[in-house]
Amino acid sequence: MQLKRYERQKAIDYARAWALGRNPVYHDYEKYGGDCTNYISQCLHAGDIPFDESGRDVTTKWYWYSDYSRTPSWTAAQPFETYLLNNNKEGTKNYGIYASFCEYDELELGDLVQKRVNGVLTHTMIVTSKVLDRYGNIVDYLVCQHSYDLKDFPLSQKDGVHSYIKIHGYYA
Repeated sequence: MQLKRYERQKAIDYARAWALGRNPVYHDYEKYGGDCTNYISQCLHAGDIPFDESGRDVTTKWYWYSDYSRTPSWTAAQPFETYLLNNNKEGTKNYGIYASFCEYDELELGDLVQKRVNGVLTHTMIVTSKVLDRYGNIVDYLVCQHSYDLKDFPLSQKDGVHSYIKIHGYYA
């Protein structure tokens, strides 16, 4: 299998289009603990990453067909992180997303930021822009999110402890 390209610009375009609203194709999980990871999953899927039904059980798959046919990794922050970081590691070529933790200054547009409060993973955001100083150095990133909807909001204004996830692509 060959690593396929994640279409970052398509994911960003989707993120911006739906940051302040809901795509009626998908269920809104705001009343059930938040819609952030559902929204981020939609962004990745819009970036041409296909559903992953290949895992051995629901915890190792990633898809959404309806509110009754979906995986926890599509809609909940912790199962999403577990799926992203364990589905593929360097040297493996499992079907689906290949992602890894990265450093702040290694983030690219379309990569993800997750927030922890008191050690508990509570939130997922997508990087949609970089703020540079006059020398081209990164000063800040702008993110989009659901569950307190924000569009191109400064990451530096977000509280909590952040971790950064690079989306390398996917295997199909």
